[in-house]
Amino acid sequence: MQVVQNKIKTSFKNVFELITHTDFSWATWRLPATTTQSLIVDFSDSFQFLDTEIEQAKSGFVISPFVNPELKQTYFIEENFRLDYSPEKNIFQEKKNSNYIDFQSFIEKITPKKQHKNWNKKCKKLTNQNSSLEKNHLDLVEKGIKAIQGKHFQKVVLSRRKIIEYPAEFDLWLAFQNLCKQYPNAFCYIFHIPSVGMWMGASPEILISTDKNNIFRTVALAGTQKYSADISLNQMVWGQKEIEEQAMVSRYIINCFKKIRLREFEEEGPKTVVAGNLAHLKTFFEVDMQATNFSQLGSVMLKLLHPTSAVCGMPKDVSEKFILENENYDREFYSGFLGPVNIDNETHIFVNLRCLQFFENCMQLYAGGGITEDSVPEKEWLETELKCRTLLDILFN
Repeated sequence: MQVVQNKIKTSFKNVFELITHTDFSWATWRLPATTTQSLIVDFSDSFQFLDTEIEQAKSGFVISPFVNPELKQTYFIEENFRLDYSPEKNIFQEKKNSNYIDFQSFIEKITPKKQHKNWNKKCKKLTNQNSSLEKNHLDLVEKGIKAIQGKHFQKVVLSRRKIIEYPAEFDLWLAFQNLCKQYPNAFCYIFHIPSVGMWMGASPEILISTDKNNIFRTVALAGTQKYSADISLNQMVWGQKEIEEQAMVSRYIINCFKKIRLREFEEEGPKTVVAGNLAHLKTFFEVDMQATNFSQLGSVMLKLLHPTSAVCGMPKDVSEKFILENENYDREFYSGFLGPVNIDNETHIFVNLRCLQFFENCMQLYAGGGITEDSVPEKEWLETELKCRTLLDILFN
């Protein structure tokens, strides 16, 4: 359909705020190193699961939980309607309208029914459980270290939650704009699925990406330290723990390539990269799908990689089993994956890190870290606190 700039007689912010008050499935996001924000709406009566390989899927947005055998529980938000927004120019464009609705009339029709400001009233309530979280996490990390010393696995990624009450006058739109500004090299998003919930986050980790030039990409990202603008990236010093932790993830990706007999790939790194006020080690992998005659590489690698060793450990299966038996809470979509599929002939799926879940009375943040035999429980707790603090400082700025 023809793109019509500013056909809707309102602002992108008003459209966003209206959609957040509805019970539609919707998602808004901004890709790394870009400024354009996209918003899609699915006008289906209920949520749906992805029922095909991503290469054959309709255009939309996928969300997977951490536990998702054979990827059968991958949620799908279909792109029935889409707007693209340019914050610098403060203009937006209608890019898709598969139902051919008059969106201006649609807005005027449902606005009177959706005038309440408390979009979070749609969310479930949550009891504050922060009091015992620190001791529980310290005990969990200690248990993980002992399992590593007992040769059960080499590394395990252990996570926790942090519950925060809404500050006065919390503004969802402003929070998302701050997130995009402070995480220019991360995938920033909000999604909502009726009866499932609403999440927001910023992830620096690509799981799989395929572009219109048939280039496949993935990354190995691990190791964390606080970033200071006073030190150049090439002067940052990494400890043996972080270097080995990152190398394990890189080896896992290469082993996945070997499983499918793929030898023609490019590897670059590891390099130090910045996400917010944290620095990580990152290795980049790239494959020309046309040259290798492997058009289904995206869906094949998605099944092999999820959940990645970067959110489980090494070996992956054993460390994942330890997590499910010992973390004592449901990660839900944290450390799952999400992102746009077949939007403008490109797919960009990210590991869901640096994220939070909205509830009626509070927000629940998720953070984790890689545990090796050199880990110190108290330092691991502080690392998760730092990751939570990074997100909170941006949201409440």
